[in-house]
Amino acid sequence: MNTTNSKFSTHVNFVPSPNSRGTLSILWSSLFTILACTWTVQHLNVPEQRNSCKPGWMGTLTWYTRKFLKSARWMIVTSIAPEVVIGMACYDLVTANITLRSLEKIALEDGVPWTLTHSYFANMGGFVIESGVEKPSAVSTYISMADVEVRSTSQAGPNLRNRREKRHEIRRQPLTNHLPSFVTGGVNEISYHNPYHLTGRQICQLRKEGILPRLPHISEAELTDRSKSDGFVKAIAFSQILWDIIQIIVRAARKLPISQLELAVIAFAVCAMIMYGLNWSKPKNIGAVTAVIQYEGPIPQGVLTLIQGWHSYLGYILIADDRGRRRHGSPIRNDSTQDDPHDYWNLLAILLGAPVFGGIHVAAWNFGFPTKIDLIIWRVTSLYSAACSPLLLFGGCLVQGVHNKDDRVLYTFLSTVMVLYIIARVALLVEIFRTLFFLPPLAYVSTWTKDIPHFG
Repeated sequence: MNTTNSKFSTHVNFVPSPNSRGTLSILWSSLFTILACTWTVQHLNVPEQRNSCKPGWMGTLTWYTRKFLKSARWMIVTSIAPEVVIGMACYDLVTANITLRSLEKIALEDGVPWTLTHSYFANMGGFVIESGVEKPSAVSTYISMADVEVRSTSQAGPNLRNRREKRHEIRRQPLTNHLPSFVTGGVNEISYHNPYHLTGRQICQLRKEGILPRLPHISEAELTDRSKSDGFVKAIAFSQILWDIIQIIVRAARKLPISQLELAVIAFAVCAMIMYGLNWSKPKNIGAVTAVIQYEGPIPQGVLTLIQGWHSYLGYILIADDRGRRRHGSPIRNDSTQDDPHDYWNLLAILLGAPVFGGIHVAAWNFGFPTKIDLIIWRVTSLYSAACSPLLLFGGCLVQGVHNKDDRVLYTFLSTVMVLYIIARVALLVEIFRTLFFLPPLAYVSTWTKDIPHFG
């Protein structure tokens, strides 16, 4: 009886966490934060549709595998060069604003909502032209999906009723009768992807020429509902990023050693915050498309000629590799540009982002390293990462000035700089994880931040 009483009388109300941390706790918390910085920030364009793959479960498996591999590929790109993703996000924001300015007045005339989110969705390839067949043809009747919703004509004004009557009369005739003369004669056959993914610029062209009688009526709330952006997941990711920043600041204030991995987390966190801000209004990972025009037969050559325009991808801009130029109407690549004067925003953001990401790594200049060689590798690669942008800018201008008649010299220079940049980033990643197993004893002393809820 006395034994039982003593058993239940000896208890402790609260036990604090130990004032130490282990290698795995540093590793897991850092990896979770890097995952949050590289996976949750992805706002990929509308992917290839399910019907483009073979029917059956094998086709479904192939389609989902492609989607996952695309996300994984961009996670790797973000891990190696987050400033590239920042450049893409900056370019997307600029082009979305340009699309908004181009279509805002037209949307007001059509009586449909059009916001920055709509412009993003348009440039992501969310609006498409559907065709009964893929073989090109010069003449085909069409149906505009903008007029699928039925409204009472008695409630509409006479101007609106007249426009609708004219629209229905036009639809009963071959499309090429109403195309501008410069797009109806003497065109070569253009092959295209079905469905044909449009950009905001192409939608504007179709609307101004009257081929698209009315902009699609879709609310911002519907686009937000389609978006896979989960506020709870973002909150968890943001809280983890914030925790890592706080605990590293506290360690620095108490003059406790910080691992190279934790310093890299700060660099990723800064880039993630920038990407979150740039992509604030962009829908996240929308998979379904909205058809604005449906053709019973092939898409007319006049329409294809009117909206044709090559899209380059980032590899073409950086290393002059044009294999990424897309087929007409194919899903818009996440690194694509529309061959317009605003491409420089993409490059400018990359040039500004690289020194930020690389410069944070330079802060480990006097950190402890396993060997002298590791220290030299870190210093050289971190400096090169920070200085790569000015080298590209000024070196490229110098080479272009000296060899202005031979683009091959410039392309060789740019390719060499980019290859060395990738090697430097990979070397930094190797050193980040290698040095984790050679930390000084004080690096394992924890602070009060250990009691803040976090993952790791």
